[in-house]
Amino acid sequence: MSVKFRVLFSGLICLFLSSSLAFGQEALMQEVAGGKIDWGDQLVIVTGIGAPNPRLSPAQQRTSALTAARIDAQRRLLEIIKGVTLTAETVVNNSMVESDIIRTTVEGTIRGFRQAGAPRYIEDGTVEIDVEVALSGRILGAVLPPTGSKQTEYESKEIPSDPSNSYTGMIVDCRGLNVLFALAPRVLNELGEEVYGPDWVDRDVAAETGVVGYYASEEDCRTRAGNNPFMVKAMRSAGSNNCDVLIPNVDGTVLSSTEENLIFMDQCKVAFWVD
Repeated sequence: MSVKFRVLFSGLICLFLSSSLAFGQEALMQEVAGGKIDWGDQLVIVTGIGAPNPRLSPAQQRTSALTAARIDAQRRLLEIIKGVTLTAETVVNNSMVESDIIRTTVEGTIRGFRQAGAPRYIEDGTVEIDVEVALSGRILGAVLPPTGSKQTEYESKEIPSDPSNSYTGMIVDCRGLNVLFALAPRVLNELGEEVYGPDWVDRDVAAETGVVGYYASEEDCRTRAGNNPFMVKAMRSAGSNNCDVLIPNVDGTVLSSTEENLIFMDQCKVAFWVD
């Protein structure tokens, strides 16, 4: 193989890998009014824009424009987060309206946004800043519905330990089903019963990692579900917000059949493979 051909071949490989990575990232990015949501990293990302106050001195105009950009960023973040899908039937704003504690937690977290990169100063005096806020952590911990009831129920049952018939996690293949993103989706059996979701998880773990993780490839799914995942093909999406998924009854029974499987559900080792 000539040097010229090797260089060309290496370049094509790099181009393919970068294109595949970009496609994967795009599949996990939800464009919304005023910004976007990165469901891979569970981040809300916006650009705040501030205009200068012409009544101030030139030096003060730059400072005031930056302040205005920060205020605008907070406003955009709040509007987006209010509309984030929480469950099959609700959005985050439903929880904020019902609880002052949740509302103040969300608003306080937004005020602590992280700025990504330096401000951009436009020729007309306008300032732009890119900022982001994590949905995982404080926000998710505040808005999650009640968790763990099924784990508590199963503690009183004699569930066998059976490593040979157990899994490190679960990968639900949701491709082609128009399954939409949510903070607290559920996996249902054909009877509509929750076989995985908030009822099955540890609240602290779910707050930090999400009830499920969204991924654009099987390889990425395994970073969450482990090296021996239970592979399930979803039948369809469910719920008003199309974020829950239905799986066959026979697959649903596997999840609670061993102690090891209950543990991986408790620790949220569940990945949704989306496109």
